[in-house]
Amino acid sequence: MEPQDILHLTPFFGAVLDRSELDLLAENLRVASFPRGTVLMRQGDAGSSMFVVVDGKARVTAHSPGGETAVATLAAGDIFGEMSLMTGARRSATVTATRKLTALEITKPAFEALLARDPDLIRRFAETVEQRHAELERINGSASSWTGIGLARAEIAARMTAFYRS
Repeated sequence: MEPQDILHLTPFFGAVLDRSELDLLAENLRVASFPRGTVLMRQGDAGSSMFVVVDGKARVTAHSPGGETAVATLAAGDIFGEMSLMTGARRSATVTATRKLTALEITKPAFEALLARDPDLIRRFAETVEQRHAELERINGSASSWTGIGLARAEIAARMTAFYRS
């Protein structure tokens, strides 16, 4: 399956981007493979990319006052790191490959190419991020404690605008 097809099937992108935008994003992303045990991101680190899992599995953990907590298991079609890509926020959790993992990595320059084409994408992605995080909060109950969420769409859009104009 081609990267643009994977993006199209990923609700985070498929619901926001048209086919030509998906093609542009696919042209600028990187396909990466990580061996089992690789830490793809650490909670608290700076970041400006996100990932779409193509194949494999990863464990999401978060540090809390009681120690490290398992938050989620990621598999094909799942995304992570979107707040760092969208707003430049620090990583909100640690993600570790639990078996060989292949992912699409979308970097800030790849995303900038989209935003340069259509500035309204900031609003559309802010809405998608807000919805995704509300869903995570419903599923996990305490998602806001590990994702640093609770931001309204307007604030997400403002942070995106500031991050991509810096």
